[in-house]
Amino acid sequence: MPKISKIEPKLPGIPVRKKVAAYARVSRDTERLMHSVSAQVSYYSTLIQKNPEWDYAGVYADCGISGTDISRRDEFRRMLKDCEEGKIDIILTKSISRFARNTVDLLETIRHLKNLGIEVRFEKERIHSLSEDGELMLSLLASFAQEESRSISENCKWGIRKRFQSGEIGVANKRLLGYRYDEEQKKYMVVPEEAESIRWMFRMYIEGISLRKIAEKMNHAGVRSVLGNKFQEATVRQLIFNEVYAGDILRQKCYMADPIQKNKVKNQGELPQYYMAGCHEAIIDRETYAKVQAEMERRAAMQNPTYCFTGKIRCGVCGARFTRKKSMVRGREYVDWICRSKKEPGVRCKSRNYPEQKLMEICAELMGTGSFDGSAFEESVRGFTVLENGDIELCYIGGMTQVWKMPPKPVKPKKVELKPARPKNIFDGKIFCGMCGRRFGRAISQTTDGGHLYWRCRSKTGHHATCDSVNYTDTEIREIFCKVMEQDAFEDRFFTERVERMVVQKSGSIEFHLKDGTVRTYETLKLRNYRHEMTSTDEFVGKIVCESCGNSYHRYCCGGKYVYWRCSGKSKVRTKCGGVDFQDSGIRKVSAYMMGMEEFDGEAFCKTVDHITVLESGGLRFHFYDGRTEQWQK
Repeated sequence: MPKISKIEPKLPGIPVRKKVAAYARVSRDTERLMHSVSAQVSYYSTLIQKNPEWDYAGVYADCGISGTDISRRDEFRRMLKDCEEGKIDIILTKSISRFARNTVDLLETIRHLKNLGIEVRFEKERIHSLSEDGELMLSLLASFAQEESRSISENCKWGIRKRFQSGEIGVANKRLLGYRYDEEQKKYMVVPEEAESIRWMFRMYIEGISLRKIAEKMNHAGVRSVLGNKFQEATVRQLIFNEVYAGDILRQKCYMADPIQKNKVKNQGELPQYYMAGCHEAIIDRETYAKVQAEMERRAAMQNPTYCFTGKIRCGVCGARFTRKKSMVRGREYVDWICRSKKEPGVRCKSRNYPEQKLMEICAELMGTGSFDGSAFEESVRGFTVLENGDIELCYIGGMTQVWKMPPKPVKPKKVELKPARPKNIFDGKIFCGMCGRRFGRAISQTTDGGHLYWRCRSKTGHHATCDSVNYTDTEIREIFCKVMEQDAFEDRFFTERVERMVVQKSGSIEFHLKDGTVRTYETLKLRNYRHEMTSTDEFVGKIVCESCGNSYHRYCCGGKYVYWRCSGKSKVRTKCGGVDFQDSGIRKVSAYMMGMEEFDGEAFCKTVDHITVLESGGLRFHFYDGRTEQWQK
C-alpha cells in the first residue's frame, strides 16, 4: 500500500532589511577636501535612507589621514568594531583608494569582513567583495592604488628636495630651546633667557665636562627642556650636536625609506644632504662652534681609538675580527688581542689569544726587521689570520703570504706527589655536633710546641664559621670518657665495643650514646676564651675573691672595649699571686650555669650568690646564701 504524506503550503516570509553604512576618507585636512568629505557624507546618508530595503547604520569618515596605515584611522577601526558586533551588513565606499592604499591591509580587511558575512561595495570600480571575481579584481586594483600612493610620495619628496636646493628653509621643529620659529619671517628667532642656558651648556662641554654631568648641573640650576622636563644625557647630546645654534641648518638628516610602512631612518649617505649656513641669528659664535667640533673629535677618538693591528687580524676559526683587550693583574697592565666572538654571550670560539708584544715580535720576524716598525707594517701588510692551531698567516698588499708556525708546547713531566696516608683515629665518625648535626673533624692547633690534636665541627672548616659549638682536644675526650665509664685508663677496644656515637652540646656537655641503648651524659660548661663579648657587670664588684692571696678582684678594660676581672694582689708590692684572669662574659655564663639559668640575671645573682672564690687551678667556687657551695672547673 503506498505511503501518503501531507505537504503544508509555505507562507511567504517578510524580507529582512540590511544594515548599511558608508566610509569616506581624505588624506589632507584642507578646506576643499573637507568640503568633499561633507558632500560624501550627505550623499551616502541620503542614498541609504531612500532605499526601503536598507537600514541606516551611519557614515564613518577620516579626515587628513593617509590610507596606507589602518592603525591611525580611528573611524575606520570603529567601523570594523561595529561590524564585529553585528551592527553592519553592507559597507559603501567611493573607491578602493579611499578604503585603503595598502594592498595587504585591504585584502586582510576584506577577507575578515567576508568571514563575518559583510559585503563591501566599491562604486567607482563597481566591485562587490562577496562576488566570485571580487577578490581577484580587488588585488589588482589595490596594487595600482598602492603604487599610486608610492608615486605621490616620490613626487612630494622630489618637490621637498627642490625646495632644499633653492634655499627655502621651512623647519619641522618649530619649538627649540633657545629659539622660536617666526612664521612670517620664516626663520628662527632667539629667546634671550634660554640662549644663556645654551651658551652655558656649550662652555661646559668645551671645558671637558661629561654630558651626564652637564645634565645634572642644568637640572640643579633649575633649567628645563622646551617640554618642561629635566635634562638627560641624550637630551644634552642632541642639543650640543645641533648645528642650528651656529646659525646653520642641515636638511635631510633622515628620510622615509618606505611610504607604505612609513619607517623613518637616518641618512647615512644614501641621499644627498643640504647644508644652509647663516639662515638665522646664531647663539654660538663660529669660534666657539669650532671648539665644540674639535672637542667632539677628541672624545670620539678616546671612545674608539685605533691601533696598528685594528681591523687587520681575522679569526681562522669563526671568521670574526680580533679586538684589543686591556687588563690589570696585580697592578701590572696586560694588552692582548682576542677574537671578538668571545665577547658575545652564548658564543664560544676556540681561537688562541695573543699578547700585543708577541704579535709585534712575530710580525718583525716575518718581515725581516730587527724590531717592529708600525709605519712599514701599515704600508706593506694587508692583514693576517690566526689559524685554529695557533699559526699566523701574514698577507701582504702585493698578494704574497707568509706563515708563522706555533712552536710545540714542551711536555712537562707530571709530578706525582705521594701524600702519606692519614692515620686512622678511633673517634673518626663518632663525634657529632648537637647544634647543627654535622660530624666533628680532626685538626692540628698552630702552637709553638708543635701543635696538638683537637676535634671541631666541620661547619667551621669554611671561610666563615657558621656553627657556635665548642672544640675538644683529643686528650680531653679520652679523660672525660674514662670519668663517665669509671675506667682507670682509656682502652680502644672497650670504647669500640660500648660507644655508638657522641654528641657535643652547646654548653660543652657530651652525651655518650651506648650500643645497648642507654645514654650517659658528662655535664659541664666549657668556656671559649677566644670568643670576646663586650659585657661589664656591676654585680661582680666585691663578690670575687682570690684563693691564692685573699684579695678581691677588680675589673679592667682591654683594647678599649673588652672587660676582664683581675686579682688586685697582682698590683701590690711583695705579693705573689697566681690568680687567673677571667673575662666578664665568661663569669656571667658560669654564674648562669651554676644558678640553672639560660641567661645571666643580675638581680637573681645578688639574691642567691654570696661570693665567688677563684681557685688556683682556674676553677670557680660559688658560695650561696643558703650555705651550699658548688664548684666549676676550667
